[in-house]
Amino acid sequence: MLFTDRAAVTFDLWNTLIFEFGDKLKSRERHELRTEYSLDALRGFGESLDRVKFHETFGDLADEITAGHDDGTDSHFQQWIQLGLSRIDRDLPERIGDSGVADVASAIDKAFLDCPPLLLEGSLEILDQIRSRGLLVGLITNTGMTSSSAFRAWFDEIGLLPRFDHMAFSNDLAIAKPNRLIFDVALDALGVLPLRVMHVGDNTHTDVAGAASIGITTVWVRGTSGSDFVSTVRPDFTVRTILELLPIIDRWIKSINE
Repeated sequence: MLFTDRAAVTFDLWNTLIFEFGDKLKSRERHELRTEYSLDALRGFGESLDRVKFHETFGDLADEITAGHDDGTDSHFQQWIQLGLSRIDRDLPERIGDSGVADVASAIDKAFLDCPPLLLEGSLEILDQIRSRGLLVGLITNTGMTSSSAFRAWFDEIGLLPRFDHMAFSNDLAIAKPNRLIFDVALDALGVLPLRVMHVGDNTHTDVAGAASIGITTVWVRGTSGSDFVSTVRPDFTVRTILELLPIIDRWIKSINE
């Protein structure tokens, strides 16, 4: 059910709320752990795989997932894991069964939880300020080689989970931004009309163009590097980080309530 008096701010995740700093050192460490933990899980099923082949196969798969997002596509997390294993050995998923695939998926999630990215300092306070204005807060994110369950567990650990009224993960829904369907699903869950939603994200194609396609107000997070805008769809507002959001939100609230 949609409520004409409700309004919401929805957020992208990567490079909007959470970041990899230090030339992606943590990302590389996470990928190494992903390989190590997965091979340990597979040994429990009597499978001894080449480390380099596993590492490269799942690295390529992660890139494939990201490329698919540009076209608005994704698959369920467990399906990606099964696909990666089958590319190493076509019969591997069948030999280890559903429980083996699930154990590899859990190992990959463990790597994320043991080596997570960093939440932008001040983000929780900004989300609290937004909620204090009577606005709902949502998350609409394209996900890579991490399940929504792992994200939820980490969000709970760092205090982010209760700040969201709804979260839409691309590998839960098998659709990704900029596909309008993922925005439709999130807005339906929040019960808000597109004209009363502001979406905040760093990606000019998936966040700005995707949200604008259904009439959502857009905020582009350009980062501190001052990177150029590369989409034909211009954002309604631009910030360096979400820490600059509140004055924009206050003006926007006034405009939609007039």
